[in-house]
Amino acid sequence: MTTTLRIKGLDSVQRILATDFEPVMQGVTLAVTHELQNAIAPYPPATIANSPSNPRGRWYERGYGPKWRTKDGAVHGDHTSETLGRRWGIERRGRIGHVLGNLASYAVDVHAKARQKPWHAAHGWTTDEDAIRRVVSSGAIQRIMAQAIMAALRRG
Repeated sequence: MTTTLRIKGLDSVQRILATDFEPVMQGVTLAVTHELQNAIAPYPPATIANSPSNPRGRWYERGYGPKWRTKDGAVHGDHTSETLGRRWGIERRGRIGHVLGNLASYAVDVHAKARQKPWHAAHGWTTDEDAIRRVVSSGAIQRIMAQAIMAALRRG
């Protein structure tokens, strides 16, 4: 799952500040990546699909996997969960970039807009595109950039 968010105009900002902007931008891209993680990582509220009271007799227990009740009332299940919520990580890429990823094998089927399964969409799982749109429209990138520029000016 790869979606790129590019911040334009950095060359102009670096010329205006007349400083080595690379360390500042490392902090900016890391902060923006954290904002993206905060937008995409939360689980949607649990539904009947996560409950033993599901009338179908099957449910998905978060942190465990699918479970079901047999005719005699015994509960069985497959411990297949890769704990999606705990598998997020941020890795530095290049001189100033950062990449947000998830190591769960099914993360792309849950979060990638191009591959999200219909049932994940129906249960409210956030996609990569939704998270980016939310972060961009929130003004977080402008706020992070302004704070970084002001901090660089105070140091300079």
